[in-house]
Amino acid sequence: MTETAARDDTPMIDSTDPEFRIKALIALTQELTDIFVQENDCLRARNAAGMAPLQEDKARLAAAYATTIRQIADDRDCAAPAGEALLSQLRSITKIFEARAAEQRALLNGAQQAGESVLKAIAAELTAQEQAPGYGETGRAVSSTAAQAPGSDAGRAAHRPLAINENA
Repeated sequence: MTETAARDDTPMIDSTDPEFRIKALIALTQELTDIFVQENDCLRARNAAGMAPLQEDKARLAAAYATTIRQIADDRDCAAPAGEALLSQLRSITKIFEARAAEQRALLNGAQQAGESVLKAIAAELTAQEQAPGYGETGRAVSSTAAQAPGSDAGRAAHRPLAINENA
């Protein structure tokens, strides 16, 4: 990973040096972009477990990123002395970061829709199975919902103890 001021446990960039702030923001943005790329690869491979180890780093970097962005937004003039080359580099990496974030949103939405479709299919199959006829004690077809309904005799035969011929 890129070495940045965010590498320590302090989740903010404590510097008034404009060049340092912009370089730190570039590094944070690059690291977050790299994490999005790894997460997106996991989403494409349907490997949600592969994303878990990235979350702690992502949370720490995101907090540092948000803090740094707020600091710069609060004093927009502080970034100007960093120079046009650094600001251009920041704009460029930010576009890539936003594209990876948008890609992740699309992948997550697709995964959510696929999950919902699977759940709907399972629910429909369960409903169809519940409505399909079964066979009672007499061998006659009974609906499985009737067999399960309270007060219904259809399902009771299976739950009655076996009668032993007491006359024998």
